[in-house]
Amino acid sequence: MEEKYLKDLVIALIVIILIVLGVKCNSLYNNIKVVPVESKYKKLALSENLFNQIEDIEQSIQDRKEFVFTVTKDPLEQNLIVKTIKDLEKQWRQEVERMVRLESTIVPEIGKKLAAISHKGKTKLYSIGDNFFYGKITDILKGEIVYSYKGRNNILTLQKLPDKPEAIDNSNEVSQEKKYNW
Repeated sequence: MEEKYLKDLVIALIVIILIVLGVKCNSLYNNIKVVPVESKYKKLALSENLFNQIEDIEQSIQDRKEFVFTVTKDPLEQNLIVKTIKDLEKQWRQEVERMVRLESTIVPEIGKKLAAISHKGKTKLYSIGDNFFYGKITDILKGEIVYSYKGRNNILTLQKLPDKPEAIDNSNEVSQEKKYNW
């Protein structure tokens, strides 16, 4: 019999605890409803102008988080306006590699005529009848090639490399070792 009363006691305690928790939650909810819309500390709060500036800054930060950089350089690098010597040299090399350039022609009296054409940093030898970037080579002359593209004959002439920018052109400088001190 005692176990029956113990079981009833535990159930009664659980019910009482649930009722107490329900009353406590209800009183907390009612306290939240009582909080005034206008705070008594409003005068100590931010002015409208300052509040707008803070909102603008937060919006700017949010825009920067969502912005996708499409540049290949580090956007935080400080000297993006001034190009470094490495940047200039890299830009010059890319310009040279993009060119389809006739480097030289070999026109022997007897034998096969050849033309050296460079593109993407590689030089390849072509002969008459070969296809290259602009069409089919129809003739190789001294210093130029004749090629056919879409039914029209065109001429590609011998080209030297474009000049390096002055900032990276060190061919005019004489090294410190070779300078004479008279």
